Amino acid sequence: MPDRTTTLRLLRHSAHDLVREVGVLPAAGHLWRPAEGEWSVHECLSHLRDVEREVFLQRIRRAATEDRPSFEIFDEVKYHKEHWNADEPLDAILAGFVNARAEIVNVLAAADWSRIGVHASRGPISLGWQADYALGHTWEHMSQILRARLSYELSVRK
Repeated sequence: MPDRTTTLRLLRHSAHDLVREVGVLPAAGHLWRPAEGEWSVHECLSHLRDVEREVFLQRIRRAATEDRPSFEIFDEVKYHKEHWNADEPLDAILAGFVNARAEIVNVLAAADWSRIGVHASRGPISLGWQADYALGHTWEHMSQILRARLSYELSVRK
């Protein structure tokens, strides 16, 4: 686990890295799926934005201000099925992610990272753990976005 300063820096930079990576893909590739059952770049980014805004930001705010708040399990698959909109502009999704990430960084920068929230299945989780988890989640889906982009580029070269 990186130290607090490093984690905050990486959280800030990963948002910019994501914007840069998505900006490389032509618009024709936004909804392209690399394989059956895999998400497009648009779906990955929507998921990242939704989890950042609806889960991480809410939990981090609550843990920073409430005493041992309870966190319910978030059904990301169900949420995605109910909320994903293929017509939503990618720029709006990116902006939503970047704004939520900026709020998260601001809350974390001023908070005591030892504060605890209680997750329904994980048990007690600290703000520091949540910060690291949010960063890892971003990297996981950035990797997925990169694979989708590269797969798309290879498919149009054929």
